Amino acid sequence: MPLDSVRLVTGDTDRVSVGGGAHSGRALRLGSIVMHNASREIIAKALRIASHVLEADVADLSFTDGRFVVAGTDRFVHLFEVAAAASQRKDLPEDLRGPLGAISDETVPEASFPYGCHVCEVEVDPATGVVQIMRYTAVDDVGRAVNPMIVHGQVHGGIVQGVGQALCEQCFYEPTSGQLLAGSFMDYAMPRADMFPFFNAELSEVPSTTHPLGIRPAGEGGTTPALGVMVNAIVDALAEYGVMHLEMPVTSERVWRAIQRG
Repeated sequence: MPLDSVRLVTGDTDRVSVGGGAHSGRALRLGSIVMHNASREIIAKALRIASHVLEADVADLSFTDGRFVVAGTDRFVHLFEVAAAASQRKDLPEDLRGPLGAISDETVPEASFPYGCHVCEVEVDPATGVVQIMRYTAVDDVGRAVNPMIVHGQVHGGIVQGVGQALCEQCFYEPTSGQLLAGSFMDYAMPRADMFPFFNAELSEVPSTTHPLGIRPAGEGGTTPALGVMVNAIVDALAEYGVMHLEMPVTSERVWRAIQRG
């Protein structure tokens, strides 16, 4: 069906009362399955209705580009016409009358994980401990990328989130009261655009074998590796000072103190 024929309603509990939210690779991976299943049920039911409308055997019908076509002829009926017939025709069997719809409620027991490789190159100023990211390259396998632009955005955002945790984000609590002192963005350091170069990111599309449409999760692809490659790159840069380990967040002060100890 053309996109302008689709109306997407999200977050409406009057329509869908059960759901666990979009997290941990659930959004498209699970959402696509229920949309796929419901669509197939609608087509299967509509084929039976179309056979009455077109006075043809179901086995002679095919569904293509929103139309039910009689094989070997130019006779067809559109999906919307089939839906109208289901609501209006009284000569249809009882189970084919009424609104043309379907519901899918799916639980997916088989997990699927994204794969990838990230490489980070940094430079460290030994006089101040300031770390600068020079290059960041990423290749992520997300299975079938339905919308590559959105997936690239997820990877870019994940990298920034991971680097922020690696370099600057930290919660401070008052020791005697347990009061959170870094309780706002005035006190809690967040990554900024000027900390990053342009990312060199590519997608690898190897279809998942545990998903009918070959989709893998993508959201965690940037966040997970960024922590490791960021800290490892800094430790590697400080190897000549005898530095073998740094705790996160790797602030410029911690880097400078590690250099002084070396």
